[in-house]
Amino acid sequence: MKKNYKDITIILTLYKTPTDKLDNLINYKNYKILIFDQEGDQNTKKFLKKKLKLKVDYFASKQNIGLTKSSNILLSKVKTKYCLFTQPDILINESAIRILYEIILQNKNLIFVSPNHFKKKWNKFKNNEYQIKNKIDFSCILCDVNKLKKIGFFDEDFFLYWEDIFLEKKINISNYKMAIALNAKVNHDSSNSSSRNYKIEYIRLLNFIYGEFVYDYKLNKLRFIKIFRKLIQNIFLFIFNILFFQLKKAFKNFALLSGILKFLKFYIKKKIL
Repeated sequence: MKKNYKDITIILTLYKTPTDKLDNLINYKNYKILIFDQEGDQNTKKFLKKKLKLKVDYFASKQNIGLTKSSNILLSKVKTKYCLFTQPDILINESAIRILYEIILQNKNLIFVSPNHFKKKWNKFKNNEYQIKNKIDFSCILCDVNKLKKIGFFDEDFFLYWEDIFLEKKINISNYKMAIALNAKVNHDSSNSSSRNYKIEYIRLLNFIYGEFVYDYKLNKLRFIKIFRKLIQNIFLFIFNILFFQLKKAFKNFALLSGILKFLKFYIKKKIL
């Protein structure tokens, strides 16, 4: 099949992304690239355009607005029929992108197709082989943009976690399908798309538990006994760990408490409005 770079846009969100991870973006030099950089600066933009010499439409925010909002902003700007939604710590080659493209092009009910993240299974299948799945890895997916706009992308009540699981729920009750391309290779240096420090770890922990409760709320499975239990548990453990100088554990408890309070604020706001 003839390569059709004009039919696919690459979209990525960044947050405090190390320069060595940005080097991975050179793999997309033949594609239109859209990037949203949270708390971005001109240094990242210059690195992408001058050092890597990439044709990038670069967008940035002064604050961290979250994966859901930044991803939705990029999606709204895609003009091609398909987009590859990925991350800077993903390594996917041209042949794998071509396999994803061939599969989604030939199957009209597919909304997402993901590469195979299990190395031991590579090369055991033909290029056009795929499996329909109820769950896929959202770190790298080729999307049918029109279908995605119809069903809606990430729910912006989420911030960083659980938004992909909620979207999968929506797809699984629709007429659309998700698939894994069995012979499309990808390497994922998991959780290394951002620098690691206490601020970022705090954001991760806080928004994981926050997203968990938002997910329960949206599925009408929210149990306040669960919230109360986790609240009391982390208050007790925070005090205990402070008293015994277990500062890393106390830090985790504090982040989780912040996430629970963030959800309670979200819940109260929803009920008032």
